[in-house]
Amino acid sequence: MKKLLPLALATVILPSCALKTTCWSGGIPLRPVEERARAQAVRDYGDTSNAVVYRGLAHPEADTARYERQVEEGGWVEIEGFKFFEEPVDVPRESIDKVLALYDEPDSHQAWGPKEKCAGFHPDYAIVWKDGGTRRVLQLCYGCHEWKFFGPGGMLLTDISEKAYNGPLTRKWLKKPKS
Repeated sequence: MKKLLPLALATVILPSCALKTTCWSGGIPLRPVEERARAQAVRDYGDTSNAVVYRGLAHPEADTARYERQVEEGGWVEIEGFKFFEEPVDVPRESIDKVLALYDEPDSHQAWGPKEKCAGFHPDYAIVWKDGGTRRVLQLCYGCHEWKFFGPGGMLLTDISEKAYNGPLTRKWLKKPKS
């Protein structure tokens, strides 16, 4: 139960809509094994009181020139394989708590599936915190509509449901970054 990585790999290897060219068509609920992994991820949150938000650099494939310029200028940190601006974003604590609570809601997730018109997962934001010396990270990719959680039990990748994506998440709490 504590190991999310095998479950996450199962969602990659055996996506719920393997016969389709795209999965983000809406309404594909998490299967029981994915729901158990999501619930375990939430239990792995620990103390989130020190959480901060980082904004991702430009997309390395969709906006290569700007991304390369940002990397060359410096002022970035790498978090779970992706580069983010070094200075945390000023996000009210209440908004961070609401995003984490939204992740906790089962209907804020859908089964992960490959995206036909996506330049690849590249998080717009990362919420980062530590509990007991262990870092936790929740990455949000608005282009792919995906959540990616890293915690003590491993990594879990799911789609962000339309309800969650089109609600206060992208319009109020963590707005879509301007290009």
